[in-house]
Order: sequence, then C-alpha cells, then structure tokens
Amino acid sequence: MSHMNSSLFSVPTIEQQIESLQPGDHVCAISSGAAVTNSVVVPFVRRCLARKEMCFYVVGERPVEDVVDELTRAGIDVEGARERGALTLLTGREYMPLERFDNAAFLALFKARAQQALQAGFSGSALVVEMTWGLELEVALDALVEYEARLNTDFFPQERAIAICIFERQRFSAEYLQAALRNHPLAIVEDKLISNPYYEPPKLIAQRSGAARVDWMISQLARWAEDREALRHSHDRLRALIENATDGITVVNADGVIVYEGPSAGRLGYNPEEMVGRNAADFMSPEDTAPIIDRIRRAIENPDEVQTIRARARRTDGSFVDVEAVGRRLQDPFDPPYVVFNWRDISERVKFYDRLRERLESENEYLQEEVRLASGNGTILGRSAGVHRVLEQIEMVAPTDATVLVLGETGVGKELVARAIHQRSLRRDRPLVKINCTAIPRELFESELFGHIKGAFSGALRDRIGRFQLADGGTLFLDEIGELPLAMQPKLLRVLQDGEFEPVGNDTTRRVNVRIIAATNRDLKSLVRAGRFREDLYYRLSVFPIEVPPLRERKDDIPVLAKHFLEIACKRFSRSGLHLTMSQFRQLRNYDWPGNVRELQNVIERAVIASGLGSIRLDIPAAESRSSAPVITRSKSREASEVIPDKEMSRRMRDNMVAALKRSGGRIYGPGGAAELLGIKPSTLTTRIKKLGLK
Repeated sequence: MSHMNSSLFSVPTIEQQIESLQPGDHVCAISSGAAVTNSVVVPFVRRCLARKEMCFYVVGERPVEDVVDELTRAGIDVEGARERGALTLLTGREYMPLERFDNAAFLALFKARAQQALQAGFSGSALVVEMTWGLELEVALDALVEYEARLNTDFFPQERAIAICIFERQRFSAEYLQAALRNHPLAIVEDKLISNPYYEPPKLIAQRSGAARVDWMISQLARWAEDREALRHSHDRLRALIENATDGITVVNADGVIVYEGPSAGRLGYNPEEMVGRNAADFMSPEDTAPIIDRIRRAIENPDEVQTIRARARRTDGSFVDVEAVGRRLQDPFDPPYVVFNWRDISERVKFYDRLRERLESENEYLQEEVRLASGNGTILGRSAGVHRVLEQIEMVAPTDATVLVLGETGVGKELVARAIHQRSLRRDRPLVKINCTAIPRELFESELFGHIKGAFSGALRDRIGRFQLADGGTLFLDEIGELPLAMQPKLLRVLQDGEFEPVGNDTTRRVNVRIIAATNRDLKSLVRAGRFREDLYYRLSVFPIEVPPLRERKDDIPVLAKHFLEIACKRFSRSGLHLTMSQFRQLRNYDWPGNVRELQNVIERAVIASGLGSIRLDIPAAESRSSAPVITRSKSREASEVIPDKEMSRRMRDNMVAALKRSGGRIYGPGGAAELLGIKPSTLTTRIKKLGLK
C-alpha cells in the first residue's frame, strides 16, 4: 500500500522488538562492532529499568567508565540506577570470579543473582553480556555449548530472568558463532530480532547423529519460510480489508498528528498522502477541534474506553460533511501511543433526522394547538368569587417550582388548573406529562412511572422510558393521586425528595428535574388516618393546595361556561345558528350538576348533536319539574319553611346517593366510602341502592 508510509505499519524497530521481550527469553546478538551499544544495549537497559528488573551489564574488555558515558549520553540515569541497585556494571573477571570455567558454579551464580533481585523487591533479573569475556578466559566450545544448554533448561524456565549475549563477528570464529546461534532461541542480526532458525533444543544437541541435526535444521528453515509466506498472505488480506472497508480509518499520535490515513480519505477529496503528517484538526470544523483533542487525550489515558464523537469534516472544496467517529488507543506497545479512529459519513442520516425533527416539531405544535382549542385555549372561565380565588392561586404558584395539590370533585376541571399552572411556569417549553393513577394496573405502576429495561419482567420485550424521564425538565401531572398503591408511595416520595429513581430491572440511578402537580377528589387526610396514604407523602404533595369549588357553588359561571361549550361544540360538529334561550339558562342554573363542569359540557354537546335547524333542546335529568320554579335559595329560614313533595324528595335522595358514590369512586364501605359520606350504615345504603335500581 503506497500510502502506508508511516512507521506504524512497517516492520517494528529494534527498539520496539526489544521492548516486547519477556522474562525467559534468551537472545544471541551478532554485532559488527561497538555500534551495538546504541542499537541493542541502550533499549534493553531502558526496558529493564522501566520494568523494575535488576540489570547486570557485563562490559567485557572495555573500561566501565566508557560504558557509563555511552549510557548517560543516551539519556539513562546511570548513577541513579546504580545507587538504588537497579543497574550493576561488571568486568569480565567480576562477572565470573572463578579461576576456571565451571558450568555448575556459573549456573549457581546466575540463580543467586536472580534470587537477589527478587529478594530486593525487583520484578526479576536481566543480563546483557559482551561475550568477549569468553575469549579472555578461553572458554572451550564444548563448555560453552553445555553451559548455554543448561541455561535454557535449568535457569530461564524457572527464574524471572532474561538475557542478551553479544558476540562481535570480528572477534569470534565462524565455528564459535555457529555454536552460539545453535544455543539461543532468539537472535538479533543486523538490527532485527528473529526466532532463531538455527537454534537446537537441548534434546537435539544430545544426539550425536549429524543427519538428525541436518534434518531438523532443514525442517526449521522450511517452517520459517512457511511462516514468512503466511505472514505475507495475512498482510495482503489486511490490506484488502482496509481498502474495501466502508468506514474510514485514521490513526493519530498523542499530539493529534495523523500517522496513517486509509483510502476512504478520497470521500473528502484527499489523497491519503496529503493527510499523513498533518494535524487531524486541520480537517475538522473549528468548533470541533477542542472535542477531537479531548477525545484523543481521553483515549490515551483510558486504553479500554471507547471514545465516540460527532463532528464536521472539511472537504477539499471547503464544504463540510457530518461524520461519526469511534476511537480507541491501540493496544500494541507503541511509544509514543497511537489512537485509531473509525469514521463514517452520516450526512444523509443527519438530513433525514433533521427532516423528521422538523416534521415532529410541526406535528407537536399542531397537536398542542388542538389541545388548546379542545380545552378552551387553556383558559379557566368564570366570574364567581371561587374562580377568581383559584386564578389568584395559580398566578402565585406558577412561576415557582413548588409542588401543587389540586383538590376538587370529579369534573370540576382539576386538569385544566394543572395545565394553566404549567403554561404560566418557566417550564412551559418542556412537556406536561399526565398519568391517571386509576387507569394503571398495580403490577405495572412502577414500570409506568420509572420505565424498565428489556427482560425486566415477563412481557418486557424492549426498553421503555417511564413518565418521570419523559417529563424531565417539565411537569408531571399525577391525576387521582389518592388511588396510588401503598407500595408505590415510598418510591414516589424518594423521587420528590432526591430527584432519583431506578428503572425496573436496572440498578443504574437516574436523576430527573420534574415539577409535580397532583390532583384528587378524595379526602387524603382521611386516607392518612385510615393508613392507606403515607403522611409524609401527603405533606410533600400538599406544599401548595388549590381547591376548585364544585359548579353548584358557583352557578354564576354556568352561563359563561354554557356559551363557551356551545361555541366549541358547534365548530366540532359543524353546526351553526344555535343559541341558548333565557329559559334554558334558568334550566341550567336550577340543576345541581353532580358531574360538575364535565357534565355541563356533555349536556351541551349532546344538545348540539340532537339539535334541529336553529333550535336546541337540553336533556337534563328531571329538569321539567323545576324549569318553571324559581331558583331555590339555601338559607336556613327558607329551608325550614319549605315543604318538599315526596317525589322531589325521592329524586334528591337518589341524586345525593349518586353524588356520594361518585365521590367515593363507587366504594360503599370503609373510610371515605359512600356510606360514611352519607352518614348511614353500609347495609342501609346497599338496600336503598337495590330499591332504586342503581348499578
């Protein structure tokens, strides 16, 4: 690959190869002179000091001072290493303080040095030996072969030791060098570390048959050739994979300089050679420069962490393309380290999501407008004192983040109050999410509020976010909070107190910023006394209570509401020319509206649907018997003197029972039940229900 001009993808340098050596390795270095010090000894000593190994350097015939100068010029703190015992420089005689060469004594000396290193707290021992000491002591070839073989069998496999033995080509005979190669598993020749094809294991050396040795040598050479061919094929396959990859490949160093660029550079209009050697920031938009540098730094500091970034890459014509890149530090022992980024063009995806977002924003705006129209533009209508009091409370609490508890009978417009608070708050641009506590099965309550992960329970086929997460930054409206299961109440309390929760099946804590508005038609205090509602949750919810009065207590609002609902219904059902008469207004005022505003809206809609051309007829229970009667005042003196017909009394009893049942949610028994509200025994109420045929 012509554009692979970086050393990153070439054969590793001798320094990198020496860095990869491990304890147990035994290396023969064939040198052509003193230059071996810089190319082999310096990186080997540096490697040993970095890995906290105790290094013994046998300098052979040279003065120790010369070696100290050479290592110091190479940047190694020789004196500091010698003071802490990490580096010992020895002459040939100091290396082997024996009168004659003795394999057993020499091996014992090696083992003693290895143990000395471990006892001193080092991770192991290392030796670099200039083998001219063997010439000085006239070590025979047979003795050398036996000595090296015993090192391979009795020393390196058992001890955390490593060694490089340096043989100068001009100083040793060919026979001597051949013997050296036969006894070292690894060799360094011309600044290349290789698996020595001439190495003869101890078992082979023990065989005196020349033919056996030749056969083994030929098989080793053949295997070496096969390995080289397999490596070439592997390289060709890797090159083909890179050239045909759908993703771009960019490799940078710690400074952000590109050291390799794949053929995908053509998608930006560049040749790979144009990008190599330049900083990656040169090809990014200015606002993405700092994030790219940050991702490179984090990748180098955290090798196991994958870095993901979206950015805009610069084309040759100056335009930009949206890209998504995933980066990670290469695990190879490179120094300096490198980070490889796989990137792809996501321009079409970004355009698609932009179009989708615009469409969703438009649809959301349309739906919000529809909701405003359906709910009377979010306006609370009325001119009674009760409505004015509610509006004043809304104006006071809306700008704050205080939790609000809206109280009132069914149908009075508690949700409308919640919407009015949200629309006047600082969270108006975020969602108002509603959840009706009576409409959710108990076993699904936690999932509905907090979400769940796939497999959290039977039927959880995918991840799902809960209402709290959906309302993050906005408002959550908990309607009919009195029906919240007792088991869920402490979990809701925790979110209200700390803003934290865990989805079902997941132990990861999520934080949310949600304002709570709750509503109920129940008497929460009586539920607290009955042990069915937590007292601490009640006080947490009731920071700012707003009580919405029933419609029967604000009959001055009925004409305004009736006109408003009539206009909406006429638009909805495409009717025109309909209006309410004064007689019909009196008819509406005379009714007690147990279903409150919702019942009034239903009556008006039903009248519009059933209306003829230009006429409208109200369908109000028992309205005929009261339409001509004057409005009944509730003063005690009037009630004391009023005589109520039996039929009217029966109707009032029935309406009163229906109202009590609605307020109690259909429950007869227990605290808050219809019997308690009516002040009669449950058995008496049951008998009356059956008698009147109520269901």
